[in-house]
Amino acid sequence: MKLQLARNQIDVYSVIYVHKLESQNYGLSIKLNRREWKSMALVQRKLWKQASLEEIKDFIIEEYKKQSENPCPVDKMRMFTDSTRRTSCGECVICREGILQLNVITEAISQGKGRDGDIEILTEISDDLILGSCCDYGKEVGKITKRIIEESKEEFEKHIKRKRCDALVCKKFFSYYVAPEKCSGCNKCVEECPQKAVAGSKDLIHIIDSSICDRCGKCTAVCKAAAIQKAGAIIPKLPLEPVAVGSFKIEPQNGGGLMAGRRRRRRS
Repeated sequence: MKLQLARNQIDVYSVIYVHKLESQNYGLSIKLNRREWKSMALVQRKLWKQASLEEIKDFIIEEYKKQSENPCPVDKMRMFTDSTRRTSCGECVICREGILQLNVITEAISQGKGRDGDIEILTEISDDLILGSCCDYGKEVGKITKRIIEESKEEFEKHIKRKRCDALVCKKFFSYYVAPEKCSGCNKCVEECPQKAVAGSKDLIHIIDSSICDRCGKCTAVCKAAAIQKAGAIIPKLPLEPVAVGSFKIEPQNGGGLMAGRRRRRRS
């Protein structure tokens, strides 16, 4: 049996709450009326009930594999729970609300709003999904999210306590900069940036204003010189304003690290 409706990712939350949004005049851009949405939700719910354990497992694994190349476990879990919350049938409260809460909490962590105790809450919700879900859908999601937490607890702690993403995936924890030694001054990043966060013109080394940049990454896609790079808390020395290509000299750093030359000397 093909879970066609589920694979098309009908958002069960739109199905359940569409009447609330309509009553509040949010102007939903959907072509289906409320009755049609509910009808499709019931069909999807029936499909999940008819699905075998293997079919459900295959579906969940397929959703998880979409994040296989994602190096950040927090973002991986955020994306996975966002996908699976949309394809839950919504009938089982523990499954519906549990996956939603997993997504809400991981979203907050990825935005630098993580709090002490979040890891324990995520683990507890995962356990609740495994033990309390009415079908294997919620159970399988819970197993995967619990495994992510157990295998990557240190990374979750870094996001929460140190506000740091080692993989430089979570947008709140990195910034883009133009490597002056690589910039060719082609001006394509300036033309592409929707936020107008890149300063410079033809044949000049460009500068990115991190306070304006929203980390959309469009500039990286058009930079053939691969000059636009990511940095965490420490950014290399850069020109303060656009200068001619090739004119900015990078000072050698003892030890070769980004921290070299930036450490304070101890007072004697």
